[in-house]
Amino acid sequence: MATLQQQIAEVRRRLQSLPADARAAEITPLEADARALLTSAKNTPYEEEAKSLFAEIAKRGVPVATESSTQRTVLRRARIRMEMASGDDDVDEAIDILAGALDQDPKNPEILALLRQAANFTAQHDARVRDLLKRYGLTLDQPNLPNTSPPLASSYAEEPPTTAEIVEDDETATNLPPVLSPSTLMSTYPPISASGSSAEALLAEVAQAYYAGDYQRTVEAANRVLATQPDNATALDYRQKAEDNLIRGIVPDHRIPFDARVAYNRANSLVRAGNYEEAERLYREARDLAERSGITSWKDAEQALLEIQDLALARELLADGDRLLAGDDLVNALRKYEGALRVVPSDPVAQERIDLVKKLQDQIDKASVQLNMMSGSLTDRVANLQNVLNLLATLRQTLPSSQRLQSMVNEAERRLHSIKAQLVDQGKAAFSRIEGVTALEEKTRLAQEAVKLLETAASIDPGDAEANAAVQSARQAEAQMSEARQIIERASALIAQNFDNELAQARTMLSGLRTFAQDPRYRMLVTDLMARHMERIEAAIDQRDVPTAERWLALAKDEPFRMLGRRSELLQLEDEIRKIQQGRTLRTGGILVFVAAILLTGCFLTRATWYEPLVLLINPPTHTPTPTPTNTLTPTATFTETPTFTPTLTPSVTLTSTDTFTPSATFTNTFTFTPSFTPTETFTPTFTFTPSITPTETFTPSITNTPTFTFTPSITPTPEILCVVVVAYEQAYLRVSPAPNARIASSVVRQDKLDVLRQVIGDDSKVWYYVTFRNKDAVVQGYIISDRVSPLTDCPNLTP
Repeated sequence: MATLQQQIAEVRRRLQSLPADARAAEITPLEADARALLTSAKNTPYEEEAKSLFAEIAKRGVPVATESSTQRTVLRRARIRMEMASGDDDVDEAIDILAGALDQDPKNPEILALLRQAANFTAQHDARVRDLLKRYGLTLDQPNLPNTSPPLASSYAEEPPTTAEIVEDDETATNLPPVLSPSTLMSTYPPISASGSSAEALLAEVAQAYYAGDYQRTVEAANRVLATQPDNATALDYRQKAEDNLIRGIVPDHRIPFDARVAYNRANSLVRAGNYEEAERLYREARDLAERSGITSWKDAEQALLEIQDLALARELLADGDRLLAGDDLVNALRKYEGALRVVPSDPVAQERIDLVKKLQDQIDKASVQLNMMSGSLTDRVANLQNVLNLLATLRQTLPSSQRLQSMVNEAERRLHSIKAQLVDQGKAAFSRIEGVTALEEKTRLAQEAVKLLETAASIDPGDAEANAAVQSARQAEAQMSEARQIIERASALIAQNFDNELAQARTMLSGLRTFAQDPRYRMLVTDLMARHMERIEAAIDQRDVPTAERWLALAKDEPFRMLGRRSELLQLEDEIRKIQQGRTLRTGGILVFVAAILLTGCFLTRATWYEPLVLLINPPTHTPTPTPTNTLTPTATFTETPTFTPTLTPSVTLTSTDTFTPSATFTNTFTFTPSFTPTETFTPTFTFTPSITPTETFTPSITNTPTFTFTPSITPTPEILCVVVVAYEQAYLRVSPAPNARIASSVVRQDKLDVLRQVIGDDSKVWYYVTFRNKDAVVQGYIISDRVSPLTDCPNLTP
């Protein structure tokens, strides 16, 4: 029992420690503990003490004068305005709200505390509050005015209000019955007989009133039963449940009038539609209809009125936040949205706006940091600035009228154009440094660097014609250098194979890279190729093969070996070849002289044989052939064996080679069997040359070839082609004479093949080729300098 007594004493101590203006949220836990102690103390010596404690707590829970729900709502709005104030306009609006509340209750300490807090903002607000209080005979420096106001959380984060909190005025609050102790019940109600029939009838009335929803009558009937039977558990149970329902403001649906229910449902629909003013009017109308029907406290309507006022306040705060957000005031806008969420904790719009503002704030701070903390190379800065511009473009879709975002965009674009100018200058500088570099690898690196810088500059402003032209030039240079590097790699592989065809290909490939003649690797390859040619020359000299040696020597003097200059090795090899040629010439001359001597000796010894025919050949007898048409007779075929001395001379006056018997002019005494043929009698005029010396007049037909006049085309001698060359440059010119300033006969382009007819030394002491070239349907001939072509076949050596 000592434990139960200690619990009662502890609850009493907690009750006494509460302030005089304790709210219902602080008294409700004590009321629950006292009810539990009352149940535990039944049929014990501490029952009366527990009952008296419960009655005392019930009295504290029903204050004599409570503020109306409208006044509490006004105070909440004013307090929220004060805490969420982002400027003078919010404080002025809070003072206006408090001025309206001060008309209803000038002595309310919370109103005075909020006015004192508003006066602390600025001197203008202090003067306004003093003027407002002067109307009601109050002063701001009054000592009994509280200095602080209750925290905002207590005004809209408290427990659900009790019946005493949702009543509208003091008159309604006094209509609620007080919770009486059993000791006072005997004096409140007349005594009732303790007969069983009367108690049962009274209990039936209690049950009927409870299930009819008339909780006030239930409490009165239960008190009458408990006045005669204090331990009646049924009456106690009904009374406790009825009091709880009265405290919570529960009203059965069947007691609510139809018109009140219709107005209440329409108000709910308007709340979902966002029309809070009309909804609040319908809620009040529903509450008034319920009060006229005898329902003094309808918890649903009272709670809906509080909620609709909260929703209206939240909507007002959201509108203020939107206005501040449009004006770039993100901090105060966030405060407004947070205040709206504190008023209506489950408002999804407020939560969405809060998330949006926080996201915008983070992104703006991130963009600002990136904009102010630029570092790294120019390319990295361009990438960072482009990211910032993309981020700002996304933010401007949400805040299109933000001046802060516009200024950040302008600053980023200004920096981007400044970096673009630097990129263009650096790219051009890198491109110009290529001319002063000899190594091809370094040239390629500079070209790639220039291309990268200029491409970045062109990506910033694609419409810049100057940047685009510089990019194209840099790309072409890079492509040429990459191609030259590949050609050098291929030529190196061909030289390593050390075959004649591969060496010729390598020589042709290296000849086209005269632009990169200063590259160390190019010079090394040319030197290596020269060594291979010199090996060929030495081998040919060892074999006494002068033409081959001369051919390789001529190639060693042509491109690309001219960049190496006149080498002493080549001069020595040239001297050796010249000595071989001189020795061969001497031997050939000696042999020819020896042969000529032998021939002259033979001719002298046989002069009797060839002298007379030679004289006849030099001075032949004259004869005049005339065309003579003859009527040929037909002789019979007879064999006449007669000695005939028939010297004949049948010269040929045509250049037509035919099968003829050409008798020599000799006198030969022979016995000739001359068969005769029987030809038909024809008249055949022919041109016949028949010179003959006939001592006897005979008809001697013989088989002869009759010369005729034949038109034989003359054979035009074709000039001999010395060699074939190909144009090694993009364009070259054929000139009418071997001089650089001679008139141009025609032009040729790369890879055109030219036939060399002869070689000459020009006016500039260089070797010129006289070539022929077929240009479409015409054949063009002219002179071209040997530096502009590369030999496809070996050309004879001509030393200037």
